[in-house]
Amino acid sequence: MYFNIDADTGLTVTGWLVMENVTLTPEFLVTFPDREPVSLRANVFRSDLVHHGIHATGMAGFQFDAHIIPDIEMADFTICEASTGHPIYRRRDPKKHFAKKVMFLEVAAVPQIGMLRNLMANFALRYPFLERQTLDTINATITHNFSDSIFVYGHLNWLRHGGYARERDFTTIALLRDPYEELAERLLLIQNLSRQNHSSSRLRDQLNRFGELAAAVSEMDLQSPKSILSGFRRLNPIQRRILRSPMTAALGCAPEEEVNRRHVSVALDNLADISVVGSRRLFPTFSRIVAGYLGVAGFEEVGLDTLPGTLQLAKDLSDVGLVGDLLDEDIALYNFVNEALIETNNAYENHVTRN
Repeated sequence: MYFNIDADTGLTVTGWLVMENVTLTPEFLVTFPDREPVSLRANVFRSDLVHHGIHATGMAGFQFDAHIIPDIEMADFTICEASTGHPIYRRRDPKKHFAKKVMFLEVAAVPQIGMLRNLMANFALRYPFLERQTLDTINATITHNFSDSIFVYGHLNWLRHGGYARERDFTTIALLRDPYEELAERLLLIQNLSRQNHSSSRLRDQLNRFGELAAAVSEMDLQSPKSILSGFRRLNPIQRRILRSPMTAALGCAPEEEVNRRHVSVALDNLADISVVGSRRLFPTFSRIVAGYLGVAGFEEVGLDTLPGTLQLAKDLSDVGLVGDLLDEDIALYNFVNEALIETNNAYENHVTRN
């Protein structure tokens, strides 16, 4: 979807929204923390959207006022696209929300919910797992967002989205993880999901995120190194590409590129342009820097969780040469970053000690 907020005068909020199917009249859900939501359709004809070929009929604009949102001057409300629940506007409360925009990049099959909750509470608009949206929706969220209080998190491609984020004054953050541990947790999650009752649409959607990989992983015995080796030997080219060095792919490759060693250097160059870079191995240092950089209360006390069995499976995977080949670029990238972070941290500690 595309969307834009034209103005918030206090008495009215005006803008437009266009779905992927440009013939549709968009529908909205206005939500409140303390009352029932309000559903409505676009109520303003926008000839400019027709003129520029953005919408087929022009019935895609909206103007929300006190007739629709009671006490609009003081109300805490969020305007969402109705079918997806994707928020397109919420006013910043100066008492609760930072006047900051943050993009947090992480490759994580199992995200750290406690960490995200701690961070997201400080922003008016929160977009966790933004990579699950369509490309148009991601672009609109980053590039056309009217709000000055936005938190974006996800497995996003830096070459596609990072430049736009920097142009729009986002603080950018990247958190890296040991590649074997990330792969181990990804495999465990897929197996756990595949063994559950898929009558739940939410569970089906979770499993569908992994595409063709789900079928291959569900057949592996993750307790048996021999079965793991056999399973990785049977992977088809699409499945191998899904697993191939995802951190390097996100930070150093265009979406259509195949990962190779030269992309490690590209990823390192791109990381140099990111505001805060850390690793889970050095998470206390990372959390201290982020807390200071953003002014987040309590972030230094956030802990990290892993699925049971992750560390042992990571150790088993590290003994399988085929797995090392698939993660080659990520292993190199992770080691380079950790060495740099350790040197920086040691220099900082020595400076503090001397002074």
